[in-house]
Amino acid sequence: MKITFLGTAGSLMTENKSFPSILINDDLLLDCGEGCTQKLLQLKTIDTINTICISHLHGDHFSGLFSLLWYYWLSNRTADLTIIGPPQTKATTEKIFTLMNAPGGFKVFNFKIYFNELTDINDIQEFKRDYRIKCAKMDHAIISFAYRVEKMGKTVCYSGDTKPTQQLVKLADKCNVFICESTFPDKYIKFADDYGHSTPSDVAKMARDANCQKLVLVHLYPLFAKKVVKSKNKIKEIFDKEIIIADDLLTLEI
Repeated sequence: MKITFLGTAGSLMTENKSFPSILINDDLLLDCGEGCTQKLLQLKTIDTINTICISHLHGDHFSGLFSLLWYYWLSNRTADLTIIGPPQTKATTEKIFTLMNAPGGFKVFNFKIYFNELTDINDIQEFKRDYRIKCAKMDHAIISFAYRVEKMGKTVCYSGDTKPTQQLVKLADKCNVFICESTFPDKYIKFADDYGHSTPSDVAKMARDANCQKLVLVHLYPLFAKKVVKSKNKIKEIFDKEIIIADDLLTLEI
């Protein structure tokens, strides 16, 4: 399984980091933040995407969906597309795309878009297609879901945005790669709690408890990113396996 980090910024885009988006095997996206369309074009994988999983409807996590759909409209895409996301994903996507003044609104596409909206429950939900996709509700300011993607014995778990929660530990159980937001450094744990985010120590504890093989930190808030990077050795005392702080276009193979 190949994992390519298209965007790794936390809340604020920077000159070298786009909003959150992770590409799995050139055909599945976990979140679709602004910047992902251009990165997909650079990687020549824009036409192979068939599934998009949206964690939640904060702008930094799905704003890139509209430039991507705009591209698919003007490039005359014909392959169908599946979008998985929280409640109101379909209505929100259709409304915003229509407000962008595409002639004909959401009816312009020459392909079908299948929306699978997750249910606002605490049980783990599951989809089986090219991948086995499991989803669990997280603890964030709005409804947000984490995703576990499985194929041929390989597993990736992506947190989306969340406070530390046992639901995420359960979802990430024994995964090969645990990709988790680490928005605020440990010193700002109250900010993390107030805004529904995690600190490096929170993430390391969840990775340890889930017995993951590799931990990747993403969604670092730019003003505090250096503090999170400096904490890497400290959190190794909690999670003693490989820890990576992702940059855009980092690629991992598992």
